Order: sequence, then structure tokens, then C-alpha cells
Amino acid sequence: MLRINRLRVEINTVKGVYGIDESFKDGLNFIASLENTCGKSSILAAIYYCLGFEQILGGAGGIGSKVLTSAFKTAIEDKGETLTVTESGAYLEISNGIETRTIYRNIKSESKDNHLVTVYYGNYDSISNNKTSSEDYYVNIQNSATSEKGFHTFLEEFLHMELPLVRTSDGNERKLYLQMIFASMFIEQKHGWSDILSGMPVFGIRESKKRIVEYILGLDTLKNEKERDRLNAVKTQLEHKWEQLISDFEKAVHSESCEISNLPIHPRVLSDIDYSRIVVSVIGASSIDEEIQSLSDEYNGLRQLKPLVRDNFDALNTELSETQTQILAFESRLHEINRDLASYDEAIKRLNADLALVNSDIRNNNDAARLQKFGSEATGGDISADICPVCKQHIQDNLLDAEAISGFMSIEDNIRHLKEQKKMLEFTLGCRKESREKLSREKDDLEVRLQMLRRLAHTLRSDLFTTTDAEASEAIMLKRIEISNRIERLSKLKNTIVSLTEQLKELSKEWNIYLDQKNKLPKKDISESDVEKIALLKKQFIENLKRYHYSSLSSFDGIDISINSSLLPTIDGFDMKFDSSASDGIRVIWAFTMALLQVSIEKDGNHPGVIIFDEPAQQSIVPEDMKSFIETVVEIKKPFQIITAITLNSQELVSIINSLDESRCHKIQIEGKAFKYL
Repeated sequence: MLRINRLRVEINTVKGVYGIDESFKDGLNFIASLENTCGKSSILAAIYYCLGFEQILGGAGGIGSKVLTSAFKTAIEDKGETLTVTESGAYLEISNGIETRTIYRNIKSESKDNHLVTVYYGNYDSISNNKTSSEDYYVNIQNSATSEKGFHTFLEEFLHMELPLVRTSDGNERKLYLQMIFASMFIEQKHGWSDILSGMPVFGIRESKKRIVEYILGLDTLKNEKERDRLNAVKTQLEHKWEQLISDFEKAVHSESCEISNLPIHPRVLSDIDYSRIVVSVIGASSIDEEIQSLSDEYNGLRQLKPLVRDNFDALNTELSETQTQILAFESRLHEINRDLASYDEAIKRLNADLALVNSDIRNNNDAARLQKFGSEATGGDISADICPVCKQHIQDNLLDAEAISGFMSIEDNIRHLKEQKKMLEFTLGCRKESREKLSREKDDLEVRLQMLRRLAHTLRSDLFTTTDAEASEAIMLKRIEISNRIERLSKLKNTIVSLTEQLKELSKEWNIYLDQKNKLPKKDISESDVEKIALLKKQFIENLKRYHYSSLSSFDGIDISINSSLLPTIDGFDMKFDSSASDGIRVIWAFTMALLQVSIEKDGNHPGVIIFDEPAQQSIVPEDMKSFIETVVEIKKPFQIITAITLNSQELVSIINSLDESRCHKIQIEGKAFKYL
């Protein structure tokens, strides 16, 4: 919560200090004068300025003292004499219901910049005590809402507001700034009464007014949207991890001339059956375990052979012949693969070119259709009326020309046909790339095996042509080494597959958690609690309108506040200001501003519990309606604070104010000018 306890403005001149020093109380506070232009708005502007909310007064460019009147900075009048302002500043004592702080911000100074704010840890009367500590902050420059030394970071923490991050128009995230929130409850005189939340600086926040209402009422939509954004990020991350893991599986398997089947390509919750069906096999349909067993048997068989060449001459001769036959078969297959790969490359190149052409044709047809829709009758250039932008043939409009030549498609039909053609080309291109990838893997495997066979053939020839019968067979030794290495690599692959499968299980668990959290989100983007709050806001808003005698509508049935739109009141789907007179426009702002406070109090929302109205009785509001408005305020049971600047320009209005209970109403009467000699 925020409470304005005291405001002291000090304007230094050569004849002393001028300004104002007034205290405010809980409940309803009036800054009242019998005439206008007495400085009531200047008092409120000083409050905004001390809080760093001057953008509410002057928009996004209204930073610093430029939003304040000349009485703060240039000259001040006293009994007809104009006095030059030498220096000026303002103290604002605030409370969060427990602690009290005093804010000082200079307005005109030779030594201090307007961006500097000093916070004293105590009330105003205590700051003269040197035991009262203070700290300097900066405001309304970059990071002042996020940095530790930013004043709005301090204010957010002091008020216990915990502002959310929201989406910006450029797709990033930014904090929901305090200036935006307080613009919904600080209604200043020049811009604030033109429309609901009209004085709010935007700061690039997407759907900024809706975000403000969501925050003040404490709607779950903000939390749900944030959670939905988080889950979308989680989904994207898991999909990327899953894709990378599948790629790691395939790389590991293909590097050892193996294949993997039943691998789940897309994220999903996997069962034990799914894991058991993931099988890695050596090309030739045998599993890794079977291949390792076969290699082990072969290795043991080689150990049984006699190691000398003279003992294995016939066997070596036979093996050399078989090896050469295999080499010829592999070379022939490699030749076929290289020819097929070249064919696939040419097909892929052609499909890419066709796809680029179809995309260009779709763009041309879309441009032609768009121009035709807008009523273009141009006949020159590449896109002409009733001329196909692709084939340049004439297109007749069958509805207008009874003798239209049939057989030519309209632009819309052409676009549909081209899009279907694009889908077909993309599918065909994907199939070609997949087939080429599979063929390329087979080529890599054959080249590795061919290299081994050639090395074996060379070793066999060396054995057969050895001049020493007692020499050991190099072929047998080479085969033992290669078989041993192959067994070792396949064993490592088994361990790699086990490790990757464990990672897959973890990703599957994370995907299951993601799905569970996603399913817990409200199906309609709105919780039951939010439905109740919006219904209450609508009910309270309409009740307030009736109490304030809103008369621009004969019936209130068409008024709605929709969670699917801006959360601002509409009438039959349109902004209420278009159907409201000037005075009723004021009543709409009264009603909605008060309804936000009323609903937030009843439903434990995030409203700070303070409202400032600058001249709410303008636009010929009758005193009776002002009385109804005041009664609405007085009826609020829980603690709140409303500060209202008002001109008592009728005896009836004076009587209404004077008749209020002094225990719940505090009046600051301005006689003459607000800033006087202190």
C-alpha cells in the first residue's frame, strides 16, 4: 500500500522560502479552493514529481522539472511582487502502512540534477536529526526500475508490489513500470479526463492497458500467460535437445556401419516397451551382440590356425580369391552408388529450383490478388488487370462476362493450385534428401570395408609370395587385429547406446512434466477466479455509473468488460467514450477508477489503495452527482486514501463538502495562491 503523509515544497527566493507544507490523512482528502487557478494542480504535480511519475503529466517525453509550472522554477508572486526562484525542491513523506520514508527531489538547483532522488529513512520531522540515514537514487533514466540504485526499484520494494515482466511490442520482456500502474489511479487534469487510462505512458508494452488492469485486480491471466510463455520456451528447448540426441544416436550408430530402428524422432512419453523396441543392428540384420559373438568365434577360429605360411598355403590362396571377388563386387556397387548420388543431386537441385519458382509465382499471384481486391485497374507493368502474373494469359471473370473463355483458372484458384504444388515439391524434396542420405551412409560403409579388403588382399599376397616357409602369416595377424578392434568399437558403441538411452529417458520424463504443467493451465486462458473478478468489476462499474447518473445510455445491458479484449468497458463492442457526452465521459472514468479500487479491496488485488483526482467536477458535473461520487468513496470500509483537488464553485458543493464526517474526511483549504511564504 501507499500513503501520502505530507508534502512540503520549498521555493527559495531572495526574500525567503515560499511553498506549501500540508499533511494528508487516510480516507478522503480535499484540496479545495473557491476559485480555479489557485495552484491545486501544482500541489498534485509536486506529488507526482517526487514519486518520479512526471510522465503521467507530460507523456513519455515529460522527464524532469519541465512538467512543473514556472512558480517552481522561474518566478513566484507575493502581494503583486514577482520574485525570482533561486533554488527549489520538494519533500514527500510516504508510508507503506508499516514504515515511513521521506523523499526529496530538487526542482531547480545549480549543483544537483533532476534525476537525483534522496530517500531519508524516517518521517520529515526526523531528517534534521543526523542519526536519520539517507540514500541517493536516480530516476527516469535507463535501469532506474531495475538497478539497485534505481529509485523505482526502491519504491517497488518499499511498496511490496513485485511487478511482473510483460511482453513488449518488439517481442522482448520488460517490467510493468510503476508510472503505468499509477496512471490508472492518478487522474490529472489536462489529459486524465479524456478517456480511461489516457494519461498512461506506454513504454512499448504490448496491450499495456490490459496488463495494468490484470495487475491491479491480481488476475491469473498474467501468471498464466507468463507460465504459457515459459512452457513454450521449455517445449522449444526439449524439442531441440531431443533432435540433438536423435542426431547423436544416428552419428554413433552410422560411424560403426550399423543401423538403428524404432527410434522416436519427435518428443513423447516413452514406455518400457518403446525402449525395448529401439534396436541397433549391423548392416546385414544381425544385432550388435550377435555380431560381437560372431566376431569372437571368428577370432577364436583364427587362433586355432597354424601361424606359419607353409601350413596355410591353400587356405590363403582360396581366401585371396574370395577377397578379390568381394573387392570387385564392392567397387561395382560403389560405382552404382556414385551414379545414383549424382542423379539425386541433380534431382534435388531441380526440385529446389522448381520450389523457388513456385514460391515466386505464389508471391506474384498474391500481389495481383491483393491489388485486384483493392480495386486496381492498372494495365501496365508485370501485374495487370485480369492477366495471370505467371503464364501471362488472359483471365476472364465468369460472373461478369457471359462469353468468358473457360479453361483458365482465376487468381485465387491459381494460388490454391500453386500451394498444393508447393506441398508436393516439398514432400518429394524431403524424400529425395532422405534417400540420398541413406545412400551416402551406405557409400561410407562400403569405402571403409573396401579399404579393409584391399589391405587384407595385399597382406594375403605378401604371405603367398614369402620366400621363407617358417615366416608367420601376416594375414592371420592382421585379421586378428582388425577383428579385435571391431569388437572393441562395437562394445564402445553398446555403452554409448546405453548412455544415450538414459539421456532419452530423462528427456522423456521432462517432456512428461512439461505436458502435465501444460494441461494444468486453464483451457480458456482464464481461471474461475478471474471470471469472478471480471464479473464483479462489471457489476461494480455499472452500479457506479447508475449512482453517478450516467445518462448517455437508455439501457446498461450492452455494457461489457471482456477478458478477451482490453479489459476496459465497452458498449455493444465499442469504446464507451464514443457514446458518452463530455460529462458522462467523466462519470465513466469515476466509475471505472473506483471499481478497480473496490474490486481489488474485496478480492485482495494489488491496488496500492491510493487515488488522486484532479478536478473531478469539471465538464459541468452537477453537485448531486459529485455527492454520489463522494458517498461511494465514504462507503469503502477498508483503509484507503483518495486525494481530490476540487474547485468549490457553488454553494451546494460547499455544503456537500462541509457536511462530511471530519473523522473520514480531511480538507486543505487554499486561500489565494497555494504557495505562500513559509
